[in-house]
Amino acid sequence: MAVQLPLRANRARMKREFDAQAAIGRVGETGLARVALTPAYNRVRDLARRWMEQAGLETRVDAVGNLTGRKEGRVRGLPAVMAGSHLDSQNPGGRFDGPAGVLAALEAVRRIGESGAPHDHPIEVVAFVGEESACGMTVFGSSVMTGVVGPKEMKRAIHPPTGKSMYEAVAAAGGNPARAASCALARGSLKAFIELHIEQGPVLEAERVPIGVVDRVVGYVRGKAIFRGVTAHSGGQPMPYRRDAAMAAAEFMVGMERVVRRAPAGQRVTLTFGEVAVRPGWISIVPGGATLSFDLRARTLPALKRMLGRMRRELARIRRTRKVPGRLADIHVLPPCPASPGVRRALIRGAEAAGNRWITLPSGGVHDACRMAALCPMGMLFIPSVKGLSHTPEELTRFRHLVQGTEVLAAALLRLADRRVRA
Repeated sequence: MAVQLPLRANRARMKREFDAQAAIGRVGETGLARVALTPAYNRVRDLARRWMEQAGLETRVDAVGNLTGRKEGRVRGLPAVMAGSHLDSQNPGGRFDGPAGVLAALEAVRRIGESGAPHDHPIEVVAFVGEESACGMTVFGSSVMTGVVGPKEMKRAIHPPTGKSMYEAVAAAGGNPARAASCALARGSLKAFIELHIEQGPVLEAERVPIGVVDRVVGYVRGKAIFRGVTAHSGGQPMPYRRDAAMAAAEFMVGMERVVRRAPAGQRVTLTFGEVAVRPGWISIVPGGATLSFDLRARTLPALKRMLGRMRRELARIRRTRKVPGRLADIHVLPPCPASPGVRRALIRGAEAAGNRWITLPSGGVHDACRMAALCPMGMLFIPSVKGLSHTPEELTRFRHLVQGTEVLAAALLRLADRRVRA
């Protein structure tokens, strides 16, 4: 059966569903506080499950709370093509980050079914549980689904809303954390994975382009910089004699910002010091200790390693000039994750079939797609974020862009679900 592309999304239906999910955990007029493994999260997951079943999908919720809906293909035994994102939010966050990708995937698969378009591979819609760090573990659900996280890791991590371990929080939310291994998908069970997501940056809006085809998700190095100075009286200790850990930390931050700003634009290097703590933390005491958290990101692993080396050299310089030693600790590295050329090609053809302009760009944020890349070829599709805002109640994406992205996603899924097409 020949199907005319693009498959146009049902905008009114999508808007009803979007508004319904955004009402669960709403903060103010536009915000969302819906942390995974809470009653509000379970309510929105149950609602999404009902929509999937009404669309004719066979649904399942795994032992930690990941929701999947499946539409069978014409040929039995073939791996599935999967699309989706997450339903949880930052605390507080916005209405689009995560839910847009789940609802777009649902509408795309629903339109494929309504059109009668034949497809060889099964197509699955997934709503991962706990992608946001507000849950206690970043990309939690997809990490369990790919076998990276199990009961041991859950017992060590804290679920911030309850103060319990993630293991206890999963159980309290109706899951069975002891059976986490049953959530892991077998290699070969997926042909491809696509995640539609808001850009969380300003590029698409600035370029006035509705579709971004992601070429890679940048890697990151996260850790701490710890400084050890000497505590002293703020009035009694003259400036030349001080070994002020807070000032050493401040010089380190400003110095490294200067280095990162000089990095070539193509490397997409960013550096954030998200937490600053000084000890003992009193107005009349020269700080004897300081700790910074840092989040360093770049397009390539060599660029990350070069910047990490530059950070160590900056610490050595500050030690010589201020007599305040500093060290890096708790280093965690996530390498960059390239998107599959085959999935990118399917997204580009989908954009062109729908008559949409597109550009290639990297993802500066880490997403569930990074974890799924360990199981199958993956790709990401970005739609614009107004003013580049995200992780805030002011987050906004124009609904027409969500509709356009859904139509591109539908075309890409249909192409990849043809067994003659390589991912």
